[in-house]
Amino acid sequence: MLYRPYGKTGKSVSVIGFGGMRFRKEDYADGDYSRAVEIVHRAHNLGVNYFDTAPDYCNSTSEKIYGEAFRSMKRDTFHVSTKCGLWNATTSDGARRMIDQSLQRMGLDKIEFYNMWSIKTLDDYREFMKKGGVYEGALQAKAEGLIEHICFTTHLGGDDIAKIAYDGVFEGVTLGYNAINFAYRQKGIDACHDANLGIVTMNPLGGGIIPAHPDYFSFLKKGDDSLAVSALKFILAQDKATLAIPGFSSIAEVEENVLAAEGLEPTSADYLDEMASHLTTELNSLCTTCAYCDSCPEEIPIPKLLDSYNMYILSGGDDKEILNRAKNHWSIPTELAAKCTACGQCETLCTQKLPIIERLAHIANIKTT
Repeated sequence: MLYRPYGKTGKSVSVIGFGGMRFRKEDYADGDYSRAVEIVHRAHNLGVNYFDTAPDYCNSTSEKIYGEAFRSMKRDTFHVSTKCGLWNATTSDGARRMIDQSLQRMGLDKIEFYNMWSIKTLDDYREFMKKGGVYEGALQAKAEGLIEHICFTTHLGGDDIAKIAYDGVFEGVTLGYNAINFAYRQKGIDACHDANLGIVTMNPLGGGIIPAHPDYFSFLKKGDDSLAVSALKFILAQDKATLAIPGFSSIAEVEENVLAAEGLEPTSADYLDEMASHLTTELNSLCTTCAYCDSCPEEIPIPKLLDSYNMYILSGGDDKEILNRAKNHWSIPTELAAKCTACGQCETLCTQKLPIIERLAHIANIKTT
């Protein structure tokens, strides 16, 4: 495994981290976490030392899975990242309760990296930073030794990310960055690098979109590496990203993805331009199926329908691809999209600011005969 310094924190982290939001439901729903724990342990044995989670991941189970795994892991061999969103708390007292909850769930006495979670607008940023707000609670916990470094996660555009980075209040950032959207997120990663922040790239495989479409993304493939490994190497070979955190749901995925830490060769600016030439603006709008929107009052399976809409984008506008994906992959009727009341809750939760209501309307209007 290859390790890099995380900004100016003095910490050294593996270039492949563990994203804890994609454990399979069957590996935790019955309260038996042993299969999920095996995945964590395999990653740790292969040199992964950065474990990212959040209080709401996997139906509020991810931190608990980590807690069970960590019990048999030597504490000085791994770092933990978790988060607090504005839906979890808006005050310093609320933030402290969330920090205490995360510590208890994971059986830890400290958290290395604590994130202001999912800053989608500058108003969100100001809400985190207000007097008596979540950031203040994190500062108090840091003074008590409960957390070590305060960071943020974001899906903002490059200019707004730069504003936050240059304010100098954070030591690290987690941002969406991959071979699909890098041309549109580069300004943000450049600013964070200039500000000497640790840079964690989430959704490095586009939520699974890249390896699932080998023909479309064949331009990434290098040598004998798999497409997933090639996509990770594309990120890690650049000198600005500290690490990538794929979401793991099996030991096989771990064993494949850690290969990206081997044989990294630096990329050039010309290479980035070459990669950008393969992309279109539409690709930046692919849903990564993070499932933050999966709380529809009408019980519409929004992530599954938006994943199906991805096929419409990738096919250049073929409605049949939406129908095929919904039926053959998800086994759901596209007519469910017609239940949308346009309440807007999903769009408020969407970290990518996708036009979900518009896409559901498109799906609902597809003729199935």
